[in-house]
Amino acid sequence: MGEFDINKDGRLELEELSHIMSVEDNFMKTFCNRNYLTRKDFDQIFSHYDTDNTGYLDKEEVMALLNDILKFHETKDTHIPIPVLKEVYKEVMKACDTDNSNTIQKCELALLLTSM
Repeated sequence: MGEFDINKDGRLELEELSHIMSVEDNFMKTFCNRNYLTRKDFDQIFSHYDTDNTGYLDKEEVMALLNDILKFHETKDTHIPIPVLKEVYKEVMKACDTDNSNTIQKCELALLLTSM
């Protein structure tokens, strides 16, 4: 576990765990060959990443989503470095968190996914 526990707190957080998953386990791969996403697709994606069923994606949930998106588009079989993931997260939140809640609502998820 030590090599995956990046912040060395003795626990694996969602962000750290997402680096262990292989691309075959990547939920976003399901949607890769589609020309557009339907409302049902958005609902499925949102529900998958809203792991605590709060009705919004918090930081760890957004990071897991971004990690899956970035890993899918990565050409080599490498992990996305956490500093890169955090930088992408900050940029996504600037662009998509329209209500400045530090979370992503379902309508904001549409902004994110249609811009990628």
